[in-house]
Amino acid sequence: MASSGLMTARARMVLAALACASGLALYIWIAANGSDFGVDFNQFYSASRLAGTGHLYDWDALRKIEAEHGTPVHTGRLPVVAFGVKLIGWMPYHTAHAVWVAGGVVAFLVLALVWPGLNRPLMAVALCWSAPAAVLLGLGQDTPFWLMFAAIGLLCLSRGRPRLAGAVFALCICKYHLAIGFPILLVAQKRWNALLAGAAAVAILLGACFWIEGPDWPRRYLAVLADPLFSPAPPRMANLRGIAWWLPWPGAVEIVLAIAVVCLLWTFLRRTTDLGLAGAGAAAGGLLLARHGYAGDCALLIPLLVLTVQRPAVPVWLRCWAVLLLTPVPFMLVVMVAHRQFYGQLLIVGFVAAALLHECLVKRPAHDPPALPA
Repeated sequence: MASSGLMTARARMVLAALACASGLALYIWIAANGSDFGVDFNQFYSASRLAGTGHLYDWDALRKIEAEHGTPVHTGRLPVVAFGVKLIGWMPYHTAHAVWVAGGVVAFLVLALVWPGLNRPLMAVALCWSAPAAVLLGLGQDTPFWLMFAAIGLLCLSRGRPRLAGAVFALCICKYHLAIGFPILLVAQKRWNALLAGAAAVAILLGACFWIEGPDWPRRYLAVLADPLFSPAPPRMANLRGIAWWLPWPGAVEIVLAIAVVCLLWTFLRRTTDLGLAGAGAAAGGLLLARHGYAGDCALLIPLLVLTVQRPAVPVWLRCWAVLLLTPVPFMLVVMVAHRQFYGQLLIVGFVAAALLHECLVKRPAHDPPALPA
């Protein structure tokens, strides 16, 4: 029996390894044949070279550097973030790009290893087959690093280090989806020590921005965020803004939906005692609420999708929905199929709402404590 169990475990590991390898092979082939490979890394590389010069948000200066290696795009990163990756700007471009992609892979590996409560082999397969994760690495985006910090912060919370957790969460300052969801988590669960430490760390980071880029940086930074070129094509956004774009009175609809999601997320976070699930819900809720979000940002859903699949108490229909979202299908609808993005958005937004609502409605044992320690 023990030998049979061992063989079963080995078979599962072999299947997981084969699934990971096939997913990686598919997306490596796609990336190698894609025209936008590294377009966002070019932005970070160029911005890091301008950080500290007072010209970080000077579009003419940024565009001139970016044009040397590809398509110029606006940067929406804070001065402290651009300055923090200045090391890559000192490297030759192709060397820096390779280091950046390798760093993203390592960040995903850390995410899979430390996020509380995840089935590690299932998470590895999910990451290797995730279209959003492939988009992040292919374009050279920095979301893998923010997800890694979120996972480390949750690990610190789970080990009774709330102040350290708050400081680590503060490093997600430029990932607005996490900057929305995780403060709601800390307040809803009354984790005041983590919240205060995070607020202090954010204040220090924002103060450093003045030292790096000068006293006028907030005005120039907000001007970049307000530029329509920074958040083009709302119909391709997998969030509430994308849903509302298709409907009459989109502004009013987005506000109503946002209020509903905040209330649902608050109730979910107050009820759940599973820290890994709470963090996954906060990340997914932040994805819906943020007004800037595309296919790559849907990688924020992966922890919630994996936890939904692995938990036996979840109904079959919801687990099947999660499995569907772990395939490329919904994201192809959002990104590639003209005038059909709404269906992909409904699949994504609807799943998050259904997963949070299910947790809110599930009956808990009488001995299950209603509140979590700070």
